[in-house]
Amino acid sequence: MRPACSRFSPVFSVFSSLCLCVSVVNLSAPLNGQDKKPDPRDQPRPLYAVPLGVSAGTTTKVHLRGLKLDTATAVKAVEPNVTVKLLKKEKAAVPNQADPKRYGDTQVELEITVPKDFAGDAVSVVLTTPAGDTMPHRVLVDTTPVVAEKEPNNGFRQAQAVLLGQTVQGKIDPAQDVDVYRFEGKKGQAVVLEVVAARLGSPLDSVLTLYDGEGRTLAVNDDSGDSADSRLQLTLPRDGMYFVSVQDAHDLGGGTHVYRLQLRAR
Repeated sequence: MRPACSRFSPVFSVFSSLCLCVSVVNLSAPLNGQDKKPDPRDQPRPLYAVPLGVSAGTTTKVHLRGLKLDTATAVKAVEPNVTVKLLKKEKAAVPNQADPKRYGDTQVELEITVPKDFAGDAVSVVLTTPAGDTMPHRVLVDTTPVVAEKEPNNGFRQAQAVLLGQTVQGKIDPAQDVDVYRFEGKKGQAVVLEVVAARLGSPLDSVLTLYDGEGRTLAVNDDSGDSADSRLQLTLPRDGMYFVSVQDAHDLGGGTHVYRLQLRAR
């Protein structure tokens, strides 16, 4: 006769196996959510730079606006031979009823030094924070002089003189501001007028309008392709003066509504 306890050994074996499985499951479970990956939307994130670009061969102060940037502890550039210093970090005011995710509620002040022989068209800036490194943010690098907007330039009489082939650095400030520029053109000349703003994170939703010397509207563009930036491409109908205006589609504005206006002859 077998011992009485042998009748229970299969049950005991199954029970032991279950306990072992439960133990393994419990040990592999995250402890207090420590292994939970953070939501990328909650991470520090740069949105846009003011101004949008810097010049090669110079040292420029730039304000980089975004979300949770006041937690930054260091900064670096992806490209070699480019020096970036973190000068200041702080909260940033957001216009009334504006979305902080579009305007940014924090900012850092950076000092960017780009060598004169820099070959690229942009510098990629990365901030180090307690939550990790931010995604690289592109700051344009100009190898040719950029024209600064000069106020007042709110109408035809005050239009700022520019040349085809130049790039203007400006901003729509305050709300309902309209910036007007004038240039000389030739009949049959193909031109491209283009705003660069939203593609680099600027809150500006631009509208670009071209007028002839008599103030008649020749062309208007709000959004181009998948971007809120504006672009006009056309052949000029006559010799003479032309006017081009930049404004916000919603009449918004402020120091955050920065843009680049490129005027090219083809």
